[in-house]
Amino acid sequence: MALQIDTSILMSVAEGDEGAFKILFDTYRPNIYTTAFRVTNNEWMAEDIVQDTFVKVWIHRQQIPEIANFETWLYVLSKNIALDVIKKKAHYKTYSQEEAKNALLRVYPEADYLTQDKDFKRLLDEAIGRLPTKQKETYRLIREQYLKREEAAEILQVSPETVKSNLDQAMKSIRAYCTAHMKDIPLVLLLHFFLKYF
Repeated sequence: MALQIDTSILMSVAEGDEGAFKILFDTYRPNIYTTAFRVTNNEWMAEDIVQDTFVKVWIHRQQIPEIANFETWLYVLSKNIALDVIKKKAHYKTYSQEEAKNALLRVYPEADYLTQDKDFKRLLDEAIGRLPTKQKETYRLIREQYLKREEAAEILQVSPETVKSNLDQAMKSIRAYCTAHMKDIPLVLLLHFFLKYF
């Protein structure tokens, strides 16, 4: 990965410092995304891998002081997640949503979690509603009805390549809208909600 981050940042993350976690995220995200994209050749799958990786880092943050080489560990973690996504065709999560939720509830009160979850779902619905018609139809067929690209293409009477393009654009727009309108939410919760609903 050829990056270095101050040991004090890692120790702060281990202690639950969200500001340090954001520094960690901003430092390593580009390289992890690049690696994930090379493995998947798909932008939205690469974003899912990035989010999955950092949520898992947060959940297991207390183990960081025991890791001899954090960068190597992070690289292996992201690579394994990418391979799992390919094997399971992006429908498999490397940890259960219930496990992730329980881990987050140990840090955030349940009322806060449920409020943020409700707010995110509302924003997600708003973001989907703002999509152009073709992107919206494509998103719903693939991400909500779990159709294959070819099946969606047949229904929409377009090519599979057009389906892919429309889905990629829809995912970018949704992520951008939700991120822009939830600036006050802790980063790890935002990543968790992306994984939960995407």
